Order: sequence, then structure tokens, then C-alpha cells
Amino acid sequence: MAERSRLDLLTQLRYPEYSRTQIQSWVLQGAVLVNGTPLTKPGASIPVDAEIIITADEPKYVSRGGLKLEKALQVFAINIAGKTALDAGISTGGFTDCLLQHSIAHVYGIDVGYGQVHEKIRTDERVTIIERTNVRHYQPEHDPVDIITFDLSFISLLKVLDTVARTLKPGGILLPLIKPQFEADKGSVPSGGVIKDDKLREQIVAQVIAGIVAQGFTHHGFTESPILGATGNKEYLAWFTR
Repeated sequence: MAERSRLDLLTQLRYPEYSRTQIQSWVLQGAVLVNGTPLTKPGASIPVDAEIIITADEPKYVSRGGLKLEKALQVFAINIAGKTALDAGISTGGFTDCLLQHSIAHVYGIDVGYGQVHEKIRTDERVTIIERTNVRHYQPEHDPVDIITFDLSFISLLKVLDTVARTLKPGGILLPLIKPQFEADKGSVPSGGVIKDDKLREQIVAQVIAGIVAQGFTHHGFTESPILGATGNKEYLAWFTR
């Protein structure tokens, strides 16, 4: 019997320049062909010798996260040129790539993982990568920054904000990606992890915004992410200053 593998894993092996998250997104869009046929399940089992072709356009950023942050910068008309930033939850580097392409001077990228940052970002002299570091216990050795972005999973923003915000300059900008599925009480998230109840999502987002304001920030607005999260959840970006 021929050896088989998950579609997303085998595709990433064939196309190492793309993140697994990016590949999963393309699969869901039907933009990955296996022996000429589009498959739409990232976990589909396929022969390891199958022909795999990606038909999607070349991504603008190293991961989909860049598109999310890009919308926030556009909607809120924020000019970040020449400033410094802390990217909490750098992962592959989508947010950081967006910051760099919008002329940021320097980015400090924190992540609890190791080896996930795209080579393009890892080798950019404007980026300092701080891996194997839990943002809840972050003790910066650099000067305060002008901007902090958040793209975290499996933890509430409100649990890490106080620690990370200490690195923000007075008058600095906070741009968190709010993921309702990680902010809600466990009992509120349905099986499968996707929150489809609009009212529940709105309530969760309002609670997060109120919690950030309670820590001394001023809220200026929020916008829905232009794309869904990896598992199909709606996400939101908000703008605060201190």
C-alpha cells in the first residue's frame, strides 16, 4: 500500500517557503490541486507521490496575519514609518512583515515557540526575534516602543496586557487582534471552536475593549478582520492609545 500523508503537511514539505497556516487557507479556498483536483480539507490523506500544485496568487505577506494588520493600519489611518514596535506572538511573522512593508524602523518579535519565523523575517536586520518566551513573563531588555501588536492564541489578551504594555511609550499605540474564541468562557465556545452567534461575539469583543480601557488605554475604534481565522472564526482589530 502506497505511503500517505496529510495534504497540508505534504504541501508544506513541497513548498517550504509558505507557512502551514497559509497552505491550510489555500486548501480551504480550493487553491491546492492534487493530481489536478482541488481538495478542500487540509487534513485529507493523499499519496506521498501525488502531484501538488498551488494555484493561488503569491501572498503579499509571509502569512495571512499581514492582511489583518494591514486593514487596521488602513482603516485607522495610522502612519508607523520610522517607529519601533513589539509584535507579541510573532509566529511566522505576518504582522511583522506588514510593519516592515509600512516602513517601521525596528520590530521586537516575541513568541513562546521556536523556529517558526519565516526566513525572510528572521534575516531582516530591522527585526529582533525573542523566542521561547511567554509574553506573560516578558522582561524587556530594550527601550520602550511606539507600537504594540498582539496576535495570540489560546490565551486572553487581558491576561498578558499588563506585562507587555510596560514596554509601551506614553502616547503609544496598541493594535490587538481580538479572537473571541480565546476570550470567551470555555462553556461559551461550541464544539469545534467556532463562535457563530453574532451577539455572543459582539459581547465578547465589548468585554475585551472594556478590559483594555480599564487598564488605562483610550479606545478609538475597531474593525472586523478582512479574513477569517484559521478555523473559521471571525476576528477583530482594535486601536488604542495610552
